[in-house]
Amino acid sequence: MLKILTPLVSTLILSGCIIHVNTASAEAKEHVQRQLQLSTNNISSLTALTNAGDLKIIASSDTDEITASADIYTIEPNDFVFTLEQQGNTAKLVAKVNSENTWRFGGNSPKIDMTITMPSQLALDLTDSSGDIDIKGLTNNIQINDGSGELTIDGGDNITIRDDSGDITLLNAKGNLAINDGSGEIVIRGGQQLTLRDDSGGIEIANVTGDMQITDGSGDMDIVGGNNLVIKDDSGDISLASIAGSVSVVDGSGNLTIDGAQSVSIDDDSGYIKVNNTRGDVKIEDGSGDIWVRNAKAVTIDDDSGDINIDTAQSLEILSDSSGDVRTNDIKGGTKIR
Repeated sequence: MLKILTPLVSTLILSGCIIHVNTASAEAKEHVQRQLQLSTNNISSLTALTNAGDLKIIASSDTDEITASADIYTIEPNDFVFTLEQQGNTAKLVAKVNSENTWRFGGNSPKIDMTITMPSQLALDLTDSSGDIDIKGLTNNIQINDGSGELTIDGGDNITIRDDSGDITLLNAKGNLAINDGSGEIVIRGGQQLTLRDDSGGIEIANVTGDMQITDGSGDMDIVGGNNLVIKDDSGDISLASIAGSVSVVDGSGNLTIDGAQSVSIDDDSGYIKVNNTRGDVKIEDGSGDIWVRNAKAVTIDDDSGDINIDTAQSLEILSDSSGDVRTNDIKGGTKIR
């Protein structure tokens, strides 16, 4: 006998799990526009709490007010919170729709799309659940705790980001960067010191002037510039160029290319290694994969398998080499093989 489920509650059975889905719930068709303004006299920062919807922040030195303009979409009329008030020397903005209705099985979900204009010198502390974020023109510190959605920041001083998913793009930051990311591509152009912890997704970094410490799960990595660099990577290809200081890499799998550094230390499980134009010493401990080193001072290699190719070095010492050919050229201090 065919059983017809009522339109009020249908049942999805997935892999033995039963999920009840309210298919009779209406879409977020209630739409209102609201605008809030607050003078920034005696205010040094903005704290914003948002839960769903896209957010654009435009900062300028020509304004002394915070203005929040919102398009609010809800299922029930007035089923949202939208406030802006001063608390001490902080402006606090809350823009939230009913948290029980922020996800719908099909149709439009409740959300608040918002544009904020604010003075560029204010600091920003933003907590957001979902939706794209675009921030331009701030010159002070930025702290963001984000659930999902793309994040783009152009400007800022010290920037701290905790992100679950979505691409991250940082441009023209002046201070230190600290990023803890779940998944998504990361592009960084500018900044001083960088601390980055990433689970998955590609990484592109340029114009960071200070030290960098990167812990990466998976995804390719491309870095140009920087001072001292420490990388711990599980998988993915790594390309490093024009590093002013020392480079230390602990790598699981993937190819590794370094062109330009003060000194290089590598602990690698698998994948080829290419190191060019090192002003100091090169030390490599390698599991498998071919090795090329060109233009270095003292070169020390401990290798399990793969060919070794050394061109132009002050000295070469091979601690072990289980298999593979060894080719050398212009080793001024000679070669020692244990």
